[in-house]
Amino acid sequence: MRHTIAIGLLGLALVSNEAAAQTAGEQAQILRDFEQSVGNYVVGHHCLTLLPQAINGATPAPKVFTLPVALVFRQLIARSITAPGGVAIGGVTATHRATVLQPFPTPDLPDFPRTLREALPLLPAPLEYRLIDNDLVIRDANTDVIIAVLRDAVGVTTTR
Repeated sequence: MRHTIAIGLLGLALVSNEAAAQTAGEQAQILRDFEQSVGNYVVGHHCLTLLPQAINGATPAPKVFTLPVALVFRQLIARSITAPGGVAIGGVTATHRATVLQPFPTPDLPDFPRTLREALPLLPAPLEYRLIDNDLVIRDANTDVIIAVLRDAVGVTTTR
């Protein structure tokens, strides 16, 4: 019975678009999809930049960190942290849980680590990457609203 379930799950993974990025070409396509979804947010939510009070419970959350994008981002982050000169990140017990379409939880905006900034795809203005504990968030700087959260992006273990 267990083998049947395992084979079924493997088959689903192979035929779905949610498969892990294994080749450079697949990874590049996933990152292009990410850039497209971020661009769609910037264009489609322009009114929210002008009227931040328009954000409410009925506002649909942008679909930015899909399963394939989350996988690729975690790979990029892990590579940048473990590379020579990597930045010490992680090992923090989460005290804040970022929520999509909610204000950034703190007025303090510490610098985003340069090694991560260089490893991740560029974001169009007014979007920026931020870390809240172990979570990577994308923040709309004009509205001070979180538009996407990648939970435990930097893991829960202490790194160099």
